[in-house]
Amino acid sequence: MDAETQEAPGRLTNIRLRLSKAQDRPPASVFVVGTLFSGSTLIGRDMTTRIRKAHYVGELNNFTQFPDLSHPTSGRECGPCSLLGRQCRHFTDALRERVTYDDILGMHGQFARSLGVSVIIDGSKYVAWLRRAVEQRSADPANRTPVNVIASVRNPIAFAISHRNRTGEPLWQGAEIWRDTYVDALRTVNTFGLPVLTMRYEDYMADPERSLERLSAFLHLPLDAEPDNTRLHDTGGNWSSFVPYVGKDQLDKFIERLDGPGRAEAEKFVAHARAYWNDEKPKEDTRWHRSLNAGEANSVLSTPGLVDVASLLGYNVAEIVHTAVRGRD
Repeated sequence: MDAETQEAPGRLTNIRLRLSKAQDRPPASVFVVGTLFSGSTLIGRDMTTRIRKAHYVGELNNFTQFPDLSHPTSGRECGPCSLLGRQCRHFTDALRERVTYDDILGMHGQFARSLGVSVIIDGSKYVAWLRRAVEQRSADPANRTPVNVIASVRNPIAFAISHRNRTGEPLWQGAEIWRDTYVDALRTVNTFGLPVLTMRYEDYMADPERSLERLSAFLHLPLDAEPDNTRLHDTGGNWSSFVPYVGKDQLDKFIERLDGPGRAEAEKFVAHARAYWNDEKPKEDTRWHRSLNAGEANSVLSTPGLVDVASLLGYNVAEIVHTAVRGRD
């Protein structure tokens, strides 16, 4: 027997050990943090359909009804399955009764096993939700779940305009929410030493393929050439986010079937967005272009610390202002 043959059993044993360790390794948890209107649901669903073994599960804070960080009437079931009129085999009543916000990473593990994936992407977006999960992991020395972060961002002027359109509140209030959210996010990921990737919504819309390449590299998973929309199972997300996947007619019919306060809430939510619905994914975020006068833009930019945070997140603030402010008549 030659030396190579004698070494073969040893090599096979090492391979088996590595495979065993890989199978025992807990799924990675990826937390999306950021504000509303930052494209997190669209980006998350694109990751599900294109990045193999990764799955965006949506806003689990709503699914578990985390006190003060959940929507009381939505996010308790699988959105895509509900809109298509089918029973979801992953977001089940039994699972909802079993999982809890007291074990966020354990809930991720249950979803990973059900969905057959190695990375769970949690789109709850609240920084407090991320901190809670990391603190739970720190309290359990045996927990080796990898935790990564994706900061989904839309530029502060565009966010402030969307916030004003949705709530009726002044631009400066939206600007303060934007600043406080990302200060908290940056402070948290640096405090805990968490790997983070910043995904600007404008960049994603300008070049989705390049952005998906960055995301797949960050997750260390392969990027499929074509999407598979049959993979979608998630909870939460604004109504408009469903249009590229189920079509605007299907979504309109679903909203029409809602009753009482749910119907009124849905209609109010989509009132500003319906005119922009398109069965294809949007190509560029342009609704905020040339939409402010100089005084309105200044009410956003004069928010203390906002320009510094925007720069840290990679924005060219001068370019944003130039794009947002309409010319003199």
